[in-house]
Amino acid sequence: MNDSRKYIRAARFVLALVTALFLFRAFAASAQTSAEENRYLLIFDTSSTMKKNLPATQGAVNNLLLSLMHGQLQAGDTIGVWTFASEVGAGRFPLQQWKPENAGDIASNIMAFVEKQRYRKTTDFEATTLMLSDVVLNSDRLTVLIFCDGDGEIHHAGFDDAINAAFEKNRKQMQKDHQPFIIVLRSQAGVYVGYTVNSPQRVDFPEFPPRPVPIAAPPPIAPTNPPPETAPAQPKIIAPPLIIVGTHVGTNLPPEEPPKLVETNSPPPEVAPTNPPPKIETNPPPVVEKTEPTNPVPAIAPTTPPPPPQKSGNDSKALKIGVALFAVAIVLVILLIRRGGKSGESLITRSMDKK
Repeated sequence: MNDSRKYIRAARFVLALVTALFLFRAFAASAQTSAEENRYLLIFDTSSTMKKNLPATQGAVNNLLLSLMHGQLQAGDTIGVWTFASEVGAGRFPLQQWKPENAGDIASNIMAFVEKQRYRKTTDFEATTLMLSDVVLNSDRLTVLIFCDGDGEIHHAGFDDAINAAFEKNRKQMQKDHQPFIIVLRSQAGVYVGYTVNSPQRVDFPEFPPRPVPIAAPPPIAPTNPPPETAPAQPKIIAPPLIIVGTHVGTNLPPEEPPKLVETNSPPPEVAPTNPPPKIETNPPPVVEKTEPTNPVPAIAPTTPPPPPQKSGNDSKALKIGVALFAVAIVLVILLIRRGGKSGESLITRSMDKK
């Protein structure tokens, strides 16, 4: 029972955490959207025929501001006001920063300004649209609402032909009902992106297109076959190299003539013999098998080494004879030692007895 309660509490905790995370992301997205500033510009026609349309114009302005431009007007957005007939009146009305709690005051101030204008002459869009083009170029997002009687033709507004066709089709009926045309133009990143032609009873706003998503640059493709390494350039030799031969110094001769060798007094270098003389092997003395005597004679190391063999034939024969005599002497010594050992007396003892 206690385990099930623990699981329920854990599930509730996870659910609350997921809900809080979702609400936080929604709030962050909303804050980011609202932080994007939008500009609104209301342009009022002050030609003579528009004076009869002031009540309908005032009602349309009140409805738009109180409905927050159909929910698209955000706190911090700016609202500007122009007037035009044959000339443009810009900058006469202070720029308004939208605050929802001040909606009634802003709407009444705008209409009070519009009613004080002098209504005369005829409608001329030329100067207005040219000035408007500069504002569009310097605006990230701009919504323009033009309140006019539909007289004349509009140019430089991006959708001129369609707007002028709507004027031609509905002008007589709108003037008869004392209703103004309300043109909505929208621009984004310095370009017109949409329009609508409306009556005061219903005003539609074209949608802003989605902003382009920046495309990440593809990673560089490594070459499959790297370019061959180039050998470093050899330095250019301005002067011919020197050649030193003996004690004389000279330069390289032209290719037509072979270089001449200069004789010197230095001795010629020693030349190593290619075939060294063969070694002369002498006959080693015969090996005599020795028997261990009872009284061994201590070996006497020769004080001086034997002289090297000579190359003559007589010396070789004498050497052989000497070796043979030396071997016979060794054999006689060994026999005498063995003989004395058999008799039980040494040679020294015998010599003493004889004396």
